[in-house]
Amino acid sequence: MGHHDIVVLRGVAAHIDGGRKEKRLIHAVGDGTFVADGRRFDRREAMRSKLPGGV
Repeated sequence: MGHHDIVVLRGVAAHIDGGRKEKRLIHAVGDGTFVADGRRFDRREAMRSKLPGGV
């Protein structure tokens, strides 16, 4: 099987604020960045230890 350049993360916790009217979905891009309804969040520094080298 060849190399596919993907990172699989395991979710360990989640939180839902039931009192909040606004609801957004967050998508993990896979390079340490996330997208919530079109807005990109750069969390590469915080995710650095979880990403393979070169990402």
